[in-house]
Amino acid sequence: MTEGIAYLDGPRLQRCLIAGLDRLIAEREYLNKINVFPVPDGDTGNNLARTALAARDAIAEAHTSAGEILTRLADGALDGAQGNSGTLLAQFFQGLATSLGDKSRIKISEFAAAMLTAAAETRAALANPREGTIVSVLDAAAESAKKNSGLKDFARLLPAILEASRKALGATTQQLEELRKANVVDAGGRGLVCIFEGCADYLLHGSLDSVLPPPADVEEVFSDHHEHSTDLTYRYCTECMVTGTDLNAASIRHGIEALGNSLVIAGSAKRMRIHIHTNEPETIFELVSEFGTVGNTKADDMIGQARALNRSNRDIVIVTDSAADIPEDVLEAHDIHMVPLRVQFGTESHLDKTGMTPAEFRRELETNPNTPGTSQPTQGDLRRMYEFLGTHFKEIISIAVSSSLSGSYQGAVNAASRTDVSDRVDVIDSLNVSVGQGLIALQAARLAERGLRGDELIAAIDATAAATTTYAMVSDLTNAVRSGRVKPYFKYIADWLKLTPVLGKTPAGEVGLSGVLFGRRKLLERFAAHVARKNRGDGPLEFAIAHGHTEAEDAEMLGNLLQERLRDASCVWQTEIGAALGVHAGMQALVVAVMPADDSGPD
Repeated sequence: MTEGIAYLDGPRLQRCLIAGLDRLIAEREYLNKINVFPVPDGDTGNNLARTALAARDAIAEAHTSAGEILTRLADGALDGAQGNSGTLLAQFFQGLATSLGDKSRIKISEFAAAMLTAAAETRAALANPREGTIVSVLDAAAESAKKNSGLKDFARLLPAILEASRKALGATTQQLEELRKANVVDAGGRGLVCIFEGCADYLLHGSLDSVLPPPADVEEVFSDHHEHSTDLTYRYCTECMVTGTDLNAASIRHGIEALGNSLVIAGSAKRMRIHIHTNEPETIFELVSEFGTVGNTKADDMIGQARALNRSNRDIVIVTDSAADIPEDVLEAHDIHMVPLRVQFGTESHLDKTGMTPAEFRRELETNPNTPGTSQPTQGDLRRMYEFLGTHFKEIISIAVSSSLSGSYQGAVNAASRTDVSDRVDVIDSLNVSVGQGLIALQAARLAERGLRGDELIAAIDATAAATTTYAMVSDLTNAVRSGRVKPYFKYIADWLKLTPVLGKTPAGEVGLSGVLFGRRKLLERFAAHVARKNRGDGPLEFAIAHGHTEAEDAEMLGNLLQERLRDASCVWQTEIGAALGVHAGMQALVVAVMPADDSGPD
């Protein structure tokens, strides 16, 4: 099989591509560690591997023509594309499919021409292509294919392409200042070379069982300049898919390019994958929706990723979902990572706290005629978070909103099981929501900082969750009725009798009626007295408060009242109510969570 491969038919092309994609997937961790451009967020390997897995799955059972294989490959890669490099790889496959999609088998001259087209289309997918990246490597590969198009054997053509791409990859270190300082090659370009290596290896040896080479010693390629800056102009790596008819990349680019950088638009006139680094994910989704139907939205926090990579202790990391109401400074101080829930108003979907702040949610709540709702983090959002952190940390503790209130806990368990770091992810039911869930995530981080690990850490977090109670004083039941949590007649009776319900967490993590405040006078004082009465005799305590945007003064007063009534208690933080609770309790609610005091003292 090492001589005379004059064409690639469907089965041979399929096996060749699988060998290349497998080679790329095998280098995922190494690619993460050399990722410094366009931003040093340490996830290029994850993004390329996820893209490659989607492409591989699309052709795994396909035993058809070569053109059909490439079409399925391109569609799968576009559906699964993640990150800058993953989107560019999908465009490369799309270019090959566009040129060769009608071929039952592919000749060398046809392949060489398709490589040139694919390289040009991949470069065109970038708003501002830079030399020293994957496009430079792809250009060199395409030029080599053209130069050697007179060969009669693919088993000679692919090694020639591989040699040229390796040479171009080596040059990237000096083409970009970021790569030169870190003494690494471009991670995206290296991913492309991995594919060429796998394809050439298969054509030379005729086996998918070839032993993959061991990954390079990462420590040898790093210099002291390999740092991960958290001072990023644009915070969110934002992506979406838009479907429609006669989509025009130039028009979409013109509409959104001023809102960020690293813009890549890949795909065809019917489906396009859009990638951009921006501070306004929701604005991007809204603008793109003018061109077609938007789906598969995501926005990853690159500052959070960079912060994680700068940590000296890589043993353990804490994750929670956005149902937890935690101030940004606490998240940063303890390196707690947050996965967003989805907030819906009719057919509109928003990323909680990423694309829609609590203040923006409140405005929508007051003006949007549609009934709001929330849904758990998507499997894709959870898997990306676990895979990124699993590449850099030995243990991941994921704190979920109470399983009695949401499917987030089970969703996190399912997502973790579908990653290759599942043995390092422990998902914990917080039995709480809002600031209660937030306090548990904080305590998990504190315990980890003190050196607890494994079963001892899990047991301590579970004990904290059981001992933490969340209370909400709901002065207006309108949202509780709209969301279906409270029957309309109960609101009617409460309004008529001037009753203010106080909701509380049950031992099972459900929400029940903790008490009722009669009349409308001195509600803060009586709410504080109710919480204090429920927590007397429990030793030193810590509490946190969540409030609506205009209730900050009430929250301050409530905090003072609680400290008067709970003599040995301290307030850890006050913050705004997020959408997860606001949907049901309204943004006028006041929420208090109380937990046993941490031995190390309040933050």
